[in-house]
Amino acid sequence: MQKSDIESETQKDYSVMPTKNFNPKSDPKLLCTCGHKECDRRSVDQESLDKLQLIRDDLNAPMVITSGGRCPYHPKEIKKTEIGDHQLCKAVDVRCDNVIMETKLKVLAGRHGATRVAGGAYCGFVHIAWTETDRKDVPTWNY
Repeated sequence: MQKSDIESETQKDYSVMPTKNFNPKSDPKLLCTCGHKECDRRSVDQESLDKLQLIRDDLNAPMVITSGGRCPYHPKEIKKTEIGDHQLCKAVDVRCDNVIMETKLKVLAGRHGATRVAGGAYCGFVHIAWTETDRKDVPTWNY
């Protein structure tokens, strides 16, 4: 999706129902936190939140979300030439400070249909995304 598609993206309804462990109303990191006057405070979408809950259920341990949905004005999004996973409401970053947790998160993300997984203990978070793709593999990268 190109930046020219942003206008139609910002007119969506971003409300989602809470899951057992994740609620955008009480966990502000699931919403855009940029503070821009035109921020729409978008959350990750329902499908992504539901899959995140499945990961949490399998992990059987608390997970701290460090980033969820992002509006077009978010400092990390405004520089991009294409709309990113967070702006599409299809990604979360989960705090991660050790390799064991990194491995568990990445395996569970794959098990629950993640189409992109990146980061890890070395940068303090694991990026998990469920962005639509025709790829058969799960791309990963370092920050």
